[in-house]
Amino acid sequence: MNHSSSNKKPKKTLSWSNTRITLLEYCERKYFLNYYTFALKQKYPDLWSEALVLKWLKSIEMRVGEKSHFLLSDYLHALKKWEITEEKIEELKNNMRIEMKADFDYSRERDYSDREDFFGKFWLSEHFYQEDADSLLQPAIDKVCGNLDRFIASPRNEKVQDYFSWAKFVYVEHPRTPDFESMKVDVSRIWLRDVSVMAWPDFGVTFSDTDFLILDRKSGKEEVLDNSVSDQLKVYALKMLLKKWLTSLNWIKIEAYEVYLDSMNSYGWILKQEDIDWIIEKIKHDVEEQKQLLVDQDPYKNQPVDLMMFRKTTSDKKCEHCTFRDVCKKLD
Repeated sequence: MNHSSSNKKPKKTLSWSNTRITLLEYCERKYFLNYYTFALKQKYPDLWSEALVLKWLKSIEMRVGEKSHFLLSDYLHALKKWEITEEKIEELKNNMRIEMKADFDYSRERDYSDREDFFGKFWLSEHFYQEDADSLLQPAIDKVCGNLDRFIASPRNEKVQDYFSWAKFVYVEHPRTPDFESMKVDVSRIWLRDVSVMAWPDFGVTFSDTDFLILDRKSGKEEVLDNSVSDQLKVYALKMLLKKWLTSLNWIKIEAYEVYLDSMNSYGWILKQEDIDWIIEKIKHDVEEQKQLLVDQDPYKNQPVDLMMFRKTTSDKKCEHCTFRDVCKKLD
């Protein structure tokens, strides 16, 4: 039976994000399993229930990135309230150590054969695949706390304190409780319909009605961009313009940087109009690519074509560490 003919309507229209399109580009099958899990239910009910668990899995390396964002956000919110002392910093780090240990123990002790208990839980892929991960916990905790220490010791920390003192407005994300309504980008201005685009930076500063700064923290592999602006930063800048009902920078200055926590190196620059024009066209192009894998190319219904139309990556390395590798092998 071809799933694409199912009358079941998904809850959401087609969505675009930089993360989503990157996944589509390197493995269409993982893209299907992650974003169209519901489409497995009728034809592959056992794999559907397993995939629901797998889509919540993250490796301990990925959890390091997530927890680093949490801890930096906790620190910045306390700094914004002028509550930071040496004792407060140690309290934040101790709370994170306790949190990571509790999460790790929960994941290790969980019964992964229970397919009913899958939503929104903390799980490690290492535990699902019965790998020995005990030796990975303490280095992970040390890296998360070390990321905070490096930030505090960096000139960037002093600049942030200055922003809190005199900038017109300073935004700090709440990654533990994301506000999805605030993340929405109004793309009607760039003539996109029935497509959801969501984006919000880690940190933003409004100096004036025409002068802005965007910072995005990175905990993964450092990518040298030679003062060019990443696609993700361009999306954030576009969102700021669209909120003003603009697609042209004109008199507006937006400076944007990615900050790598391991080294505290930053990459970015002042946005140019060509950056804005380019990301608009990229989003439109990406959406057209996504629509090719939808029934009737309809982003509103957002029903995927048959699973076998989604190509699997040819990279053995990516397959080796993919959280969906168990389901993927059973589909072959």
